[in-house]
Amino acid sequence: MSNQYQVSFFRAEQPQQLRNVRIHSPSIIQIITGSKRLFWKDATEDILPSQVLLCEASASMCFENLPQKGRFLSRMFSFYCQPPNTMLELSTQRASRQEGPALMMDSALHDTLNALFSFDLNTMSQATQTFWVMGLFQQLAEKGALHQLFRNSSVFSRKLSYYLAYAPGKEHALETVAERFAMSRATLIRKLKQEGTQYREVLAEVRLSHALHLMQNGHDNVLSLAQQCGYQSAGRFSQRFKGKFGVTPADYMKTLNRIE
Repeated sequence: MSNQYQVSFFRAEQPQQLRNVRIHSPSIIQIITGSKRLFWKDATEDILPSQVLLCEASASMCFENLPQKGRFLSRMFSFYCQPPNTMLELSTQRASRQEGPALMMDSALHDTLNALFSFDLNTMSQATQTFWVMGLFQQLAEKGALHQLFRNSSVFSRKLSYYLAYAPGKEHALETVAERFAMSRATLIRKLKQEGTQYREVLAEVRLSHALHLMQNGHDNVLSLAQQCGYQSAGRFSQRFKGKFGVTPADYMKTLNRIE
């Protein structure tokens, strides 16, 4: 059974700057400790624990995670179900003229996020998960913010990323993946071209994002990381990682540990 949402943690013990981090599904990032300095539209905006960051699917983010009192910690709620059009229409009607990526947290939103975090999804049906997620979506719609998460909900590259993310380390031959989506190789290539991307770029995005998650969860051997992300060479993996995020895997891992 696939879940309707997922919660991931991100931490840093030292300032942690990354660029071009792709968001594969509509997501909310909640800062627990520290702050996230977002480089957005030629400006900077500091996201604090009193706010949540709204991330639409396919967004590419550049930011710096800044520890406070020795630590940065955030949790990201990623959603795999779609709100009804009535909620999106309500959200659009209530939207403010100046929409930004940050939304102020109130007690009701805080409690709902805590509830979603507390559930054991392995023992909860999809229907029950959807019920709780829709409650959160209704809260966001009433605040005029829900539609910001779902502007790109029908983009094919998002669906492709979601599929590839189930097993980032597999070979994922283009022909096999095209067959999975019931289309020809040429049709898949054309769909991605219309969205300004290519198959190998989407696959690389998924694999390198997976590497971030692995390192956040204690994996620190570069060769092992490379192999788990579909790369046979640690050198090639490190090169791709730095080209994507602007930092080497080794330097990224240093930000996860405190300076003694």
